[in-house]
Amino acid sequence: MSRVTGQPGIVLHTRPYRESSLLLTLLTPDHGVVSLVGRGVRGGSRGRSLQPFTLLRVSWSGRSSLGTLGSFEADTQFWFRGNVLASAFYLTELIIRLLEEREPHPRLFAGLCWALEHLESGPSDVLRRFEKLLLEELGYGLDFARDVSGEPIVSGRSYRLVPDHGFETAADGVDGDVLLKIGREAFAEPGVRRAARGLFAEALAAHLGPRPLVSRSLLVDHGR
Repeated sequence: MSRVTGQPGIVLHTRPYRESSLLLTLLTPDHGVVSLVGRGVRGGSRGRSLQPFTLLRVSWSGRSSLGTLGSFEADTQFWFRGNVLASAFYLTELIIRLLEEREPHPRLFAGLCWALEHLESGPSDVLRRFEKLLLEELGYGLDFARDVSGEPIVSGRSYRLVPDHGFETAADGVDGDVLLKIGREAFAEPGVRRAARGLFAEALAAHLGPRPLVSRSLLVDHGR
């Protein structure tokens, strides 16, 4: 039986299992997305330490895809409301839908920690930065400096996104100056934020498939 001890983790999702247990989905830096059963942890203070958006140290055992939760200790718990809560669910749903289990993603783990810490200061900017990072980690990062032919993207010229390939010139598209700002993560201007939202949504849609994201409707309702 394999055993992992003292691994940092972020609780992405939980659901009840049998009478007193929980099924947990975590993101860890060294083991990626991990599914665990926590036996007898539902309810009480132990169960409250396993709510979504909790950063913790966790141990587990087992050889199958569903491990058994061992000891755990919460480091930080985030309690969000309104659009910030919807944004946090959006981040975790993207990870669950797009990442393969047990594939290490230390950079993405650090990015999610950062996102949860900064969501309340500006959800829209945080979501765009995380979407950009997620695409890079999946191997589908967008090049905002050069088009599909390798030519520099320039201000005053319009471009459209070809998913999984890059940007090509188009009569009706996004101005090159906006793309350059997105590449620098300069989201201060409303027009840049809107363009980034559309481009990242288009790029992610190619990998999410036809099933809609549950959290996206909440974000639309709150003016994502």
